[in-house]
Amino acid sequence: MAVIGKIREKSGLVMIIIGLGMVGFLFQDAASSLFRGGGDTNVGEIGSVSISARDFDRKLNDFIARYEFQNGPANAQVRESIKEQVWNDIVREELLVKQFKLIGLSVSPKELDDMITGINPHPQIRQSFTNPETNIFDPNQVISFLKGLETMPADRKAQWLQFEDGLIQERIAAKYNNLVTKGMFATSLMIKNAYKEQNETRAIKYVVKRYNTIADSTIEVSNQELKAYYEEHKHEFKQESSRSLEYVKFEVLPSEEDKLAIKEQLTQLTKEFQETNDDSSFVSYNSDVPLNDLYYTQNNFPFEIDSAFFHAEKGSVFGPFEENNTLAVVKLTDIKFVPDSVKARHILINTKAPGDSTGYFKLDSLRTLIKKGVKFDQLAKDNSDDVGSAVEGGDLGWFTEGTMVKPFNDACFDGKKGDLVIVESQFGFHLIEILAQGESIKKVKLAKVALNIAPSSETYDKVFANVSKFYAENSNSEAFTSTVSKENSSYKKLTADNIKVSDRNINGIGDARELVRWAFNAKKGAISDPLQFDNTYVVAHLAEIKEDGFASLDQIKVEIEMEARKKKKAEQISKEMEGILNIEDLAEKIGVPVSTTSSVNFAAYSIPGLGQEPKVIGVISTIPAGKISSKPIEGNTGVFVVLVESVTPAPETTDYSITKQELNSQYASISSGILEALKERFGVIDQRYKFY
Repeated sequence: MAVIGKIREKSGLVMIIIGLGMVGFLFQDAASSLFRGGGDTNVGEIGSVSISARDFDRKLNDFIARYEFQNGPANAQVRESIKEQVWNDIVREELLVKQFKLIGLSVSPKELDDMITGINPHPQIRQSFTNPETNIFDPNQVISFLKGLETMPADRKAQWLQFEDGLIQERIAAKYNNLVTKGMFATSLMIKNAYKEQNETRAIKYVVKRYNTIADSTIEVSNQELKAYYEEHKHEFKQESSRSLEYVKFEVLPSEEDKLAIKEQLTQLTKEFQETNDDSSFVSYNSDVPLNDLYYTQNNFPFEIDSAFFHAEKGSVFGPFEENNTLAVVKLTDIKFVPDSVKARHILINTKAPGDSTGYFKLDSLRTLIKKGVKFDQLAKDNSDDVGSAVEGGDLGWFTEGTMVKPFNDACFDGKKGDLVIVESQFGFHLIEILAQGESIKKVKLAKVALNIAPSSETYDKVFANVSKFYAENSNSEAFTSTVSKENSSYKKLTADNIKVSDRNINGIGDARELVRWAFNAKKGAISDPLQFDNTYVVAHLAEIKEDGFASLDQIKVEIEMEARKKKKAEQISKEMEGILNIEDLAEKIGVPVSTTSSVNFAAYSIPGLGQEPKVIGVISTIPAGKISSKPIEGNTGVFVVLVESVTPAPETTDYSITKQELNSQYASISSGILEALKERFGVIDQRYKFY
């Protein structure tokens, strides 16, 4: 059992390959209605394969069961991240795994056996079957474990089989990556050329006339020229699907009347709080903040409360006071003297299902053995499901109060040295031995009734009336833009650009998935209905739509116009430079100085003093010593004419090993881009925004 625990706890392999850590994200009502018939029920397309919402939902629910079996309920943040993982898993299955099968990649039974029981097993196997005391891997333990597999509980056996499947998938992926990587290598000619490019340098003279010396106003660009430049260069403006929003936000904040009403309510509760004998029930029923069962020392007493209250009598009340956007009152409910720390060890037996008490009976048997002289640490190593402490004989070391879950904590701090007790927590049943306790100190327990300082329904109604008025008067693109763009407008325009289909959060709003979904289902210029996000109402204007592919001319007109104008400037300057073969004469004619620089290198990305000029560098590398460029060179910042004064050849060598290693390292990284390349080739359309 401990081996399975190690694999389950430490194996990132299984979590990544087969998704044991995944949790589902249940469909909303919109998705559920589509399952009953009608409408487009696909969440996306991968190549020619449509991914149905039903299949996606089934896969998610399967992952829910796996995750919650081991980890319990997942919060919203985990659910959202796993939703992405599930989609990525489907994409990988459709693109990569099909490639594996297409070329016949597989792992034979003998190969799998070698990965598990061979001389050089998989690192996860080696880690799981290494003796923690000697740090020596024992292959006999592996064989013994496999022999006992058939007698294991069904869930443990299933976990092992999933782990094996993870090993297989990892090995197949490694084979595929190796095939790609080994197919890319540097030939001897490529290596020699790369060495030359890295080490051969040129000293140059040059003149350059900058584009900014010609005023933009003197260069006219026609619509036809803009279109021609766009068609020639649109491949440089590839984009992902995204949306841009303009929106007005209406925050609902508590009024002074709201705060006064809350204070009056708390004052009435305080009288009842002083009189009650059931503090826990009173807090649970009346407070907006859950009951806190912690005991406080004088050193960690809550700073919002007068420190003198630590020495008050049991039953004393302090407050009201303001804390974390609440009004609160506290009551001193208990005083006790407990150890400042405890040293303990334990044996954990996981609970299989609610009400399952088999763990208790097993630990009770182990407790009897311990009382008869059997070593606790050995029983922990052999039986505990807490793998991290089992290797230490169950030892948890010293810990302070509040470090452990409550049942465990209470058993350790309310008990005494030498106690052997069994308690149940959300992790299962624990057999605890208290090894030592620290110095006894005074601690007090506080019960707090806290009421949120929140807007009343009347305040919400007033704000919503304002939102509704704004929406009614600005329900089209022209009116919205006009209203929020006016000087001294009472409505502040906020923007959210480059929103992707999978985004959930929008700056200034927080979790706004409903707004993102609206943006991807609406038309440009649309105005959203008032949407509520916690204590905020939003009315949004869909200002821009960008689809997958290339940006339209309208979207990038400013950039295209600037580049087209620069091209016309380059043509004008080039004509001015043509026909003059002496660089000093050319400099005099166009009114610029002659500049010099040494060590221009083809492998470099920039020229010293000039910045990034790849086209200029490329031409320089082809010019022999003593020669001038045959025609002006159109660079990024201006037009150049270059004279190569001298060429310093690369030093002679027979050892190209460093260059070879550099090139092959570049090729080795190619496999990391395989999935993205397959996505581009086959096409991946993500339409989950229809449902999520």
